[in-house]
Amino acid sequence: MAYRGWLNTLIDGGATGENTIAQMTEGWRLECQERIDLWQQQVEEDARELQERAECEKAEKEAEEQEEWCEAEKKKPKINNFNSETPMADIIIPCPSQYAIQKIKNIEYVELWYFSPDGCHDSVAITSRSTLDSNDTFGFAKVDGIVALKTIASFKASQKALQDHDLSWHQFDLAKTSFLIHIKKSGWPEKHQQALALFFMLITNHEHRMRPWGEKNPASLRRIRPSRMA
Repeated sequence: MAYRGWLNTLIDGGATGENTIAQMTEGWRLECQERIDLWQQQVEEDARELQERAECEKAEKEAEEQEEWCEAEKKKPKINNFNSETPMADIIIPCPSQYAIQKIKNIEYVELWYFSPDGCHDSVAITSRSTLDSNDTFGFAKVDGIVALKTIASFKASQKALQDHDLSWHQFDLAKTSFLIHIKKSGWPEKHQQALALFFMLITNHEHRMRPWGEKNPASLRRIRPSRMA
């Protein structure tokens, strides 16, 4: 009704009905557009405020988490760093016979017994006996970069050598460790060293050893077959 009164006023002032309606329509459109623009601005402003508030809360949360992490790190037990390139101190490693060493250098099979304490002691005993025998023949051998005289007997296979599966678990544990050390010193490929280390680990943790009396059963190591290691 308010628009009708305004329309009558315009008509009474000399405007035609169509012009008056057109003016009213344009005025209404402009007013609506102004309201829409104001509403859009308010929406954008509200969204911007929400985003700023969210970013602020996120930054505060991250700062708190970082502070908590720093506090937790301070409370963690610390372990000293070290240089992995620093060489280890020299230790006395049981030395097998030159026969076993040569097999290793030639990348040939050799019984683990030669690397066990029994095998190393046998090598020392052979050298000692040969030293007392003036008729024994000596040859040159390179040991840790030093050329030394060794008896020819030390280059021969020992009659006391045992097959790998005839070793006790204790002998096997000690021998395989010494064996791995010597193949590393002889420059075997890293891939082969890791494969043998894994192979020995699987054997030492085999189910036969875990059974009651498995450690003391001399036949438990003999029962292990490579096909059953997988």
